[in-house]
Amino acid sequence: MARWIREDGTIIPPMNFIPLAESSGRIEAMTWLILRAALKEMHPRLREDKLFKLSVNVTPRHLLGDGFVETLRRVVAAAKVSVRQIVLEVTERSELPDLDRAAAVVKELRELGFRVAMDDVGVGHSGLSQIKGLGVNTIKVDKFFVDTITEDGSAATIVRMLVRLARDLGMTVIAEGIETSDQVQALIACGVEEGQGYFVSPPLPFAKFDELLKIRSARAEAAVGQAALVA
Repeated sequence: MARWIREDGTIIPPMNFIPLAESSGRIEAMTWLILRAALKEMHPRLREDKLFKLSVNVTPRHLLGDGFVETLRRVVAAAKVSVRQIVLEVTERSELPDLDRAAAVVKELRELGFRVAMDDVGVGHSGLSQIKGLGVNTIKVDKFFVDTITEDGSAATIVRMLVRLARDLGMTVIAEGIETSDQVQALIACGVEEGQGYFVSPPLPFAKFDELLKIRSARAEAAVGQAALVA
């Protein structure tokens, strides 16, 4: 998620300006600006690691806007990266005005090689019919359920249900907003295999993010080497 960094270094969280950008009609231009900047900064990583993926949030209105797919193709082609490394996360802050049309756009995106995820599942406008009808690759379980999964049995029940639904529909599941190891264990017990949140890292500028990846990669390689010696 984008952060607004002022000249004095203070950081304005996205919930303080993204809704305004959406309501004022500026979110589309902001989305293209953010995507182009991210593709430029992440270009070396995307080219080096073909399994690495870059996700960008897209509002329902933007997804259904005239020329969205063609503009997306041009932006990604100009960056010289594979479309298979780009994930479009459809946000749920506003309702999809036309599910059939949205499903057709998602189908076109997937046929081109893009991946599509439904964001904030469980607290936005995503009913079960929308999850089924939209035809995305991935559903993202909202932080609301992750926050209480170790304390509220109903939260765990809902997460297990979403995991089963996703598997039946051929989708993957990502849990959002993970902050503790207890939440990790509870999510694993529910069948969740992927997640994101402060437990891994807070939001980082690219240079620090790339440094984090290199450190973790080195640790993983060291651990594999040590395991081989033990074996």
